[in-house]
Amino acid sequence: MATPQRLEAADRVTLLMSFVPYLIDQGPVSVEQLARHFSITATQVEELVQLLAMSGVPGDDGYYQHQDLFDINWDLFEEQHVVELWQHVAVDATPRFSAREAAALLAGLQYISGIVPESEKDTVLKLVEKISLGASAKPENLQISPAPVPVDLDIIRSAVQSTHSVEFTYHGSTGAQMERRVDPLRLDLVGESWYLRAWCHDRQALRTFRLDRISELSVSQHNIITTLTDKDLSDELFEVSDTDVRVRFSIEESALPLISGYSPEIISRNGEDSLEIEVAFSDLTSVPIFVAQVPGAITVLSPRSAQEIVHQWASQALASYNA
Repeated sequence: MATPQRLEAADRVTLLMSFVPYLIDQGPVSVEQLARHFSITATQVEELVQLLAMSGVPGDDGYYQHQDLFDINWDLFEEQHVVELWQHVAVDATPRFSAREAAALLAGLQYISGIVPESEKDTVLKLVEKISLGASAKPENLQISPAPVPVDLDIIRSAVQSTHSVEFTYHGSTGAQMERRVDPLRLDLVGESWYLRAWCHDRQALRTFRLDRISELSVSQHNIITTLTDKDLSDELFEVSDTDVRVRFSIEESALPLISGYSPEIISRNGEDSLEIEVAFSDLTSVPIFVAQVPGAITVLSPRSAQEIVHQWASQALASYNA
C-alpha cells in the first residue's frame, strides 16, 4: 500500500483556513469525517490537528500564552479519534460563506461555464471545490443549467488572438440575411441570450449581435482595425450611434425594467402606469424582438416603418401558429 504524500506547507495553511471554521460550525467531528470532507487521509488530519494546537495569535507582548493558542480536547481525540475545539482564537471575524452564499457563487460558476475555454476549466473546478470547502455548512443543492452558446466561441478567440476580424451571416428577425465583418470586443449574457459586441466594418460603428442569429462564423483574412477594447465599452448593451433609427413606444411603467438593457429614454408620462419612451436601433429588424420581450405591455408609436415591420412580424407569427 502506497504511503500517503506529506502535505506541503502551503497545502497545510490552505486546509487550516477551512479546517477551523468547519470545526467551529460542526462541533466535535470524527477524524474519518474530516478526512472524507477535505479529501485527505486520516493521518493528514492528525497532522493538521497537531499543527493547529501550536497555532494562534501572540499577545500584545509578542509572546504566546495558553489563551493565545487553539486548544483541543485531547482525551476525546486520543480515545475516540474525534476532533473538538475547546478554544479558538482570532477567527470570530474571519469571513466565511454561508451555505446560501456558497450556493449562489457555485451557481454563477455553473452559469458561465459554457464560455470558459477548455484550458481553463480545471481552474473553474478547483474554484468550485474551494468554495464548497470554505462554506460554513454544505451548500444547498442548487443546480443551474448554463445558457447554451449557439456558436463556436473558439473561432472568436482564435480571431482575437491572431488580431483578425470575424465574418458571419446575420439573420434579422424578419428573415433578412446580412453579411457582416466585425472586430469582436466582448460577449455579454442578458437573460438567456448571448450577445457579441463588436466594431462593425460595414457600419463603421459599434454594434451588438445576438449569437443565436449568427451563422457561418469564420475568421476573416482582414486585420482588426479598431483601437477600442472591451474596457472602452459602456455597461449599456446597445450603443447609440448617429446613424441609429429612433423608435417611440408607449409602455406600461411596470415593464420598463425588462428592457433596461436597451437604454430607453423616457419622453413623457401618459397616465398612472403608461410612459412614452424612445429607443435607438441600428436597424428596424431588431424592433420586433424588442417588442416580444414585453408582450401586451408595449405599443409602437412611430415611425410608420417600425409599426409596419412589427405588424408584418406579428402576422407571420400568427399565420404559423394557425397553420
